[in-house]
Amino acid sequence: MRGLRCVSCLIASVLLAAITVAQTQKASGVADFISVDTPVFVLAHVRVIDGTGTPAKEDQAVVIANGKIQFIGPEESAQIPSDAQRMGRPGYTVIPGLVGMHNHLYYTDSYTVQVVEGKLGEPGLFIAEIPYTAPRLYLAAGVTTMRTTGSLEPYTDLKVKSRIDANLMPGPSIDATAPYLEGAPTRFAQMHELTGPDDAKRMVDYWAAEGMTSYKAYMNITREELSVAIQQAQAHKLKLTGHLCSVTWPEAVALGIDDLEHGPVFTDTEFVADKKPDVCPPGGGRSGWAKQDVNGAQVEFPPKSALSPRAGRPLRPEKQYARVRLRQQIHPRDPKIKEFTCAIVSPVCDELLRGFA
Repeated sequence: MRGLRCVSCLIASVLLAAITVAQTQKASGVADFISVDTPVFVLAHVRVIDGTGTPAKEDQAVVIANGKIQFIGPEESAQIPSDAQRMGRPGYTVIPGLVGMHNHLYYTDSYTVQVVEGKLGEPGLFIAEIPYTAPRLYLAAGVTTMRTTGSLEPYTDLKVKSRIDANLMPGPSIDATAPYLEGAPTRFAQMHELTGPDDAKRMVDYWAAEGMTSYKAYMNITREELSVAIQQAQAHKLKLTGHLCSVTWPEAVALGIDDLEHGPVFTDTEFVADKKPDVCPPGGGRSGWAKQDVNGAQVEFPPKSALSPRAGRPLRPEKQYARVRLRQQIHPRDPKIKEFTCAIVSPVCDELLRGFA
């Protein structure tokens, strides 16, 4: 029964995701995915979870007109247009479309067939793009907006984005991340290896002009390259995240990075013994984090690194929160997390803490 309720939830979210497309031109590949093709309709007797943290509301009516939600509430309070198509959906749950913050338009399963006797052959690992399947699967799972978080086939990604925007194919709205900002040596055949800070600047500028809307630094980038890339991305008013290794998380935070991927135990190398500057150690950060005392000085909470060296002033909340995430990953039930997080980011405390305990 629980599984059926979940399926209903996804079906409802996909239905709403298709509404805007239904009001505009419909290519043959899009029409097959549209459940409702009428400008005004009502989802009656549904359960609504609005995503704000408030309790779910039962037996609600959702009125949609010309691709926009006009009303959510008890049906007796709804002003339903006379020409609306009424759709009774008891047992269904309606949720907001999901925003995927780390998604790809490729699939890495091909790795297993490219390793011979424990080694990758030249020119390196080649990853298969899945531009037809991926957007449809994300949408089917309720994802209505997504960030690609690193591109291996950038012109394919941009074409997928443009086709979705033009209602020529089904899929979520896409924040298209530029090709990985990666240094040498990389194991991936499709990744460019940066040659220095000037090359990093060139890449950021080029892909901004091509239509990419975010960036991702990767495992072998240098601090100097990362610094220039961050500054240049911000000059374009775009964000830069990182799946790091050669650069530690504290180094990246100090440089002004906007986001960090995959969690510290996997990608933060600050505690690796004999870590060499700008070099990704084998195994990433796991060996260093495994030896840490969660109550020790190096991961004290709140950390001294949450204070700016200038007059002891606190860092911006998002930078402090990066350190909160470090602590949370290795000791998720520490009650101090809630106290400190709420103190520094109180306006969104409940949202950040949801699921931490």
